[in-house]
Amino acid sequence: MPLNDLQIPLLKLIPDASRSDILVIRRYQSGERIFEQDDPTTGLWFVMDGRVAIERIGADGNLTTTGVWIAGDIVGIAGLWDRSGYPGSARALSNPTVMGWIAREVVLRLHQELPQFGLEISRMLAERLRYVQEAVSSRQGRPIVNQVASVLLTLSSRMGPLIALTHEDLAHIIGTHRETVSRALQELTREGAVNSRHGAIDIVDRHKLEDWSMASDK
Repeated sequence: MPLNDLQIPLLKLIPDASRSDILVIRRYQSGERIFEQDDPTTGLWFVMDGRVAIERIGADGNLTTTGVWIAGDIVGIAGLWDRSGYPGSARALSNPTVMGWIAREVVLRLHQELPQFGLEISRMLAERLRYVQEAVSSRQGRPIVNQVASVLLTLSSRMGPLIALTHEDLAHIIGTHRETVSRALQELTREGAVNSRHGAIDIVDRHKLEDWSMASDK
């Protein structure tokens, strides 16, 4: 069910009289681009419904998914203050994906005029940083099957036990090939930790998945 603007804490802090005037609602289908890497940061985006992947093409030409965001999350915040471009592209992952958008100059004005608005942005940025740090530290130098287990646990803490992502999406998050992720998921399925099906992964036994996540090797 789509969120309304009052279900998102940051939007709830904006006075009722002006919220409807400054919030633009846009709808996307799965696979559609919401914004492109290096495009000018025009404003702040809110996920109202669906899922969004942030994808970055590195200097080596490889595509990495730096995050998957769900209803209630904000995206596109990195360049609001310094006018830099978006560090990655945003791609809709579900039908439909509903986004809210507030222009950059309006967000900066609200940040100055409403102290609680600024504090909530700071809280969300701190939460985002912690999520990214945990995701990176859980993967470095470890066997792929353990990395997959760690990523699934991190995603399930935000998306619930049903993770609606493809094997290719997971491969982009980890930075490997789809076939490699598929083999890791087959192993986790044989162990009874997950159930992998087309376009989704079910967490069947969280304790088993945690064992795989914490192990340095299996």
